[in-house]
Amino acid sequence: MSAEKFFNCIPLLRCPVCGAALSRSGASLVCASGHTFDPSRKGYVHFVPNAAPSRYDRALFEARRRIMEAGFYDAVIDAIRTAMPESPGTVLDAGCGDGTFTKRLQGKTTVGIDLSKDAIQLAAHGGGPVLWMVGDLTGLPVQSASVDVLLNLFSPAHYAEFTRVLKPDGVLLKLVPQEGYLHEIRDLLGERLHRRVYSNEAVVSHLSDRFRLTDRKRIRETHPLTEAQAADFLKMTPLTFDIEPETLDASALKAITIDVELLIAKPN
Repeated sequence: MSAEKFFNCIPLLRCPVCGAALSRSGASLVCASGHTFDPSRKGYVHFVPNAAPSRYDRALFEARRRIMEAGFYDAVIDAIRTAMPESPGTVLDAGCGDGTFTKRLQGKTTVGIDLSKDAIQLAAHGGGPVLWMVGDLTGLPVQSASVDVLLNLFSPAHYAEFTRVLKPDGVLLKLVPQEGYLHEIRDLLGERLHRRVYSNEAVVSHLSDRFRLTDRKRIRETHPLTEAQAADFLKMTPLTFDIEPETLDASALKAITIDVELLIAKPN
């Protein structure tokens, strides 16, 4: 059944290599040029077989999932859900990570795409209707003008592809950190960080050049932390990628600030 959900949604899919339509051939998805992709029995399709290894590994995504399940981002999810149209047809989460956001923001058809195989395997665990794909944002394996809501949450963007796949009346919801986001971790790392002051105005400007920005919503909360939760935050953030883990003192983190902005945009 986990593979059948992809065959049931073939009209939505396209070959990420050549852009041709996909069809079913036995247990595979194939295009007219012969590019072949096999849905896994675990519930996902690997559309980038030669993807380079990522620093975003399974341990990072498992820590992120525990944090999400603990409710730290519930207000953010509520804000995104409020900004979505009621009962959207097709929702695509571009850069979905472990899929926790995706599962709580579903449409009638929902696609979660990430370049990390570890993330997609974690997202697909337990089954469900979401179409999980290991895919590249520069070549999304979905048809043009097929997506009602495109989520781009804490993830890089590829606006040419986003424009291609969104319907003319579709909506792009992009989530970006603000200057207070995880500032307690920035304070803890101090001079070990390459950049202490954080701004996303360049990201907003880049989006505004390519989409029509219709609204901006800021969500800021500070939450107390247990030591285990502090360790998970340290593990899940790219801020600590170049820091030796044994030099990080999770016990020093007593609280954490979630400070983000939701950008709501329409195709030009």
